[in-house]
Amino acid sequence: MLKFMRTHATSWFIKILLTLIIVVFVLWGMGSIKGKKETIVATVGDEDITRGEFDRAYHILLENYKRVFGQQLSPELLKGLNIKQQVIDQLIDGAVKQQEAQNIGLRVGDEELRETILQNPSFQRDGQFDSYLYEQFLKSIGLDTVTFPVLLKRELMNQRLGSLIGDTAVVLTEEEVKELYFLENGKINLSFVEVSPQAFTRQVTITQGDLERYYAEHKEEFRTPAQVKVIYLRFSPDAYLKEAKVSSQEVQEYYAANSEQYHRPERVRLRHILVRVSPDAGPEAMEKARLKAGKVLQEARRGADFAALARQSSDDASASKGGDLGYSARGEMEPTLGKVVFALRKGEIGPVVRTSHGFHIVKVEDRQEGKTRSLDEARKEIVSRLMHEKAKDSAAIHAEDAAYQAKNKTGGLKPYADGVGLKVRQAGPLRAGESLKGLGPMEKLASIAFALDAGQVSSAFQDGEDYLVLQAVDKIPPQILPLEKVRGRITEALVSSLARGLAQGAARDLLIAWKKGPGFADLLRRYGLTIAETGFFRRSSAAPPHIGPLGEYAGNIVSLTLEDPWPADIAEVNGAFVVVKLKGVERVDEKKYEAERDAFRKQLTGYKGMQLLQGWLLAMKKKVAIEINQEIFGEYR
Repeated sequence: MLKFMRTHATSWFIKILLTLIIVVFVLWGMGSIKGKKETIVATVGDEDITRGEFDRAYHILLENYKRVFGQQLSPELLKGLNIKQQVIDQLIDGAVKQQEAQNIGLRVGDEELRETILQNPSFQRDGQFDSYLYEQFLKSIGLDTVTFPVLLKRELMNQRLGSLIGDTAVVLTEEEVKELYFLENGKINLSFVEVSPQAFTRQVTITQGDLERYYAEHKEEFRTPAQVKVIYLRFSPDAYLKEAKVSSQEVQEYYAANSEQYHRPERVRLRHILVRVSPDAGPEAMEKARLKAGKVLQEARRGADFAALARQSSDDASASKGGDLGYSARGEMEPTLGKVVFALRKGEIGPVVRTSHGFHIVKVEDRQEGKTRSLDEARKEIVSRLMHEKAKDSAAIHAEDAAYQAKNKTGGLKPYADGVGLKVRQAGPLRAGESLKGLGPMEKLASIAFALDAGQVSSAFQDGEDYLVLQAVDKIPPQILPLEKVRGRITEALVSSLARGLAQGAARDLLIAWKKGPGFADLLRRYGLTIAETGFFRRSSAAPPHIGPLGEYAGNIVSLTLEDPWPADIAEVNGAFVVVKLKGVERVDEKKYEAERDAFRKQLTGYKGMQLLQGWLLAMKKKVAIEINQEIFGEYR
């Protein structure tokens, strides 16, 4: 348990962050050239994962790692992250979860889906859902109002599956919580010796025979991926805005047809306390949750501070804000809840209400009457929207015409561009999963480019707000580089590998000598090394001060005692080897445990739920036929 928490404390945060960004994209089949069938990267059961889906997920994950690590994202770290494996794992996991959710009949209702969209702050203006913001956001990520809800419903179903498997199956005893808390929060001080492979590079000698043997055994490492060179034209709506004219009649007609967009319905500002329980929970769990909600309601009605109660008792993410949900309209919440809420006066606390999320206690903080913006108030916004739509239509028409002319009239994209005074842009050689320099993420362009034959012109396609047409001018097949071109890489790899082996051996010798005592000081002098200390830090930390992230090795630190202060083996951190010894221990104050017990129990339950979900997912993947197209998968780095 502790090893799991420690190993994943940081990585889980990053994965969650990336998953939230990726989830919309990886489930969406990429648009392809008309008449072209996308190549399949993998098959999970009866579901295919296309190259387009893989390209998009690959690029998003790569770009987000760049944002997380910045300039620290070295080629070595990039190789260690093994992005292509992470992407295929995420796509396979998503497909397996989706298929199982459908098999067991999990459903997400339209009302729940609607509420999720309406309550998303990204789609709100002044606390109220704004359809224009919603549409603009979807356009910015290449989706529309038809596709996005389908994908969101799918993700909500996956979340419900995770909750069903993980959260509802976790049981923790008081003894287990206390033992783990003290073990996790106690502080320790480590003595350590760091052994760097760099100190051993001068002892390594490489011969021509070594180079030739390594090259023969690792030829596939020097195979270049398939590449494509393209030229393309880009048609942006911004270029056609000046041509877009909007009449007063068009504004009036739009306002009349979309008047509901400019009506703000009656709204209430709510605080709520949620006692969460799965809709599939048994009678005992349901009754337990209902009784807990009833007790909280009694406290609230006796005058307890509602916000403080929410922070203490609510299972909702809004607990940290005192249960504040902001302003909501009648149709933006489940009907059973809305019926109660809109019958309450300002400052009034309602009865316990059951929804699909559990049991709610609600308090109305404020009420706002409904209001409709006049045509004059909305005119500027409507004109801007209509101009943008017209400019976008113009860009699409010009792009379609360019594709048609280049395919059927002018014999290529460049002759067409020369004839109309446009300038084609060049890109490549482009590898699968790469973006175009200076243009940012262009997943569709790369996917479409690889589907074209040399000389072929694509149909017009949309990427974000823009429309593009491209022509493949050259396709470069994979090839193994000759020895002379990779001599430096091989030499570096051999020196690094042999020096690493020498450093690892020296570190293990130091550990043995440290345990025995005699000879340890002599070894330190021989290697020119010294003993350092971390200072006291939380035992739960997976990155001790002055040492760095220990990864899975952190589990070895947990069981150390002053009577048995050495782990069984050495650690490898940031390319160096580290020998550690427990030097000191500080225990946790009992009062501190009492104050933090409930929060720690909740955190522990979450981690155990993750374990259960991962175990279930592993078991399910063994039952599903999964096939990866290694030829295509091998093209990615």
